[in-house]
Amino acid sequence: MSHGQPAGRHTHTLAGAAWWFLPLLGNDQVIGVVGLQENTQQRQLSAENRRLAEAICTDIAQAALRTTLVAELETARVSNETERLRSALLSSVSHDLRSPLAAMLGSAGSLISYSAAMSEEDRLSLLQTIQQEGERLDRYIQNLLDMTRLGHEGLTLHRSWIGVDELVGSATGRLRRYRPQVLVELQLDADLPALWVHPALVEQSLFNVLENAAKFSPAGERIQVFARQVDGHLQLDVQDRGPGIAEEERGRIFDMFYSIERGDCGKQGTGLGLTIAQGMIGAHGGSVSAFSGEGGQGTLIRLSIPLLEPDESRQAPDDGE
Repeated sequence: MSHGQPAGRHTHTLAGAAWWFLPLLGNDQVIGVVGLQENTQQRQLSAENRRLAEAICTDIAQAALRTTLVAELETARVSNETERLRSALLSSVSHDLRSPLAAMLGSAGSLISYSAAMSEEDRLSLLQTIQQEGERLDRYIQNLLDMTRLGHEGLTLHRSWIGVDELVGSATGRLRRYRPQVLVELQLDADLPALWVHPALVEQSLFNVLENAAKFSPAGERIQVFARQVDGHLQLDVQDRGPGIAEEERGRIFDMFYSIERGDCGKQGTGLGLTIAQGMIGAHGGSVSAFSGEGGQGTLIRLSIPLLEPDESRQAPDDGE
């Protein structure tokens, strides 16, 4: 059989065997063997049946070969994708971790060495740099941790009620602390229902979208946030007045580590923020999409979150209060 020839019954090799063995050939190699056991009363298989059996074995061999090739291609694809993500992560870490660390170490070193000769204003400026860069580093590490949860552990949704105004106010308040120069305009419809969600995850998703908009908004231009109820969903729109995103790239901005250049802004961040937002909103059964801004200017990111009621089995028991 190692020579790729049939053996057993109906052959000159082990002719007395009760089985007829046919090799499965692929790329001039034996990739398997088919054994056929026949009616012992039948001394000779007809030529037509033998050709049929050989044809079936040829088809089986080709199918097995295709399956093997597909598996090998998928293994190679996964390996290449893993390597691509590893390279992207290393590139991101080299910039997004080292830059704030360098700024913090430089400011701290200046304070240690020259604090006595500095004015109060200069010392305060260095302390503010340490604080701001530390917060920037904290946000980046949080994004990495969130991606680990999304990719491996999954998300456990501990739902509770939160008002839309509270949710938006929390996210925009965080943005103003990190980027006090950014202008945000809120337009929330009246009488919006409360959300039955994991508040921290949804707030983080909205913050990531807001921070992304802030990166690309020109100085003095407002970021607009709209909230409305549409077809059983809360629709949150975040619109910037930046250079916008080409239509063919709008779907890719949610890919892990995908960053694009917009106008004169250059590459900003690692592309983790929108990926995390999509994963967290997706865990709630919602979606995150990108569109062209109003009048074709800027970008609009839309978060759509289902308006759900808690299951009766998950409601807390009434204590009679």
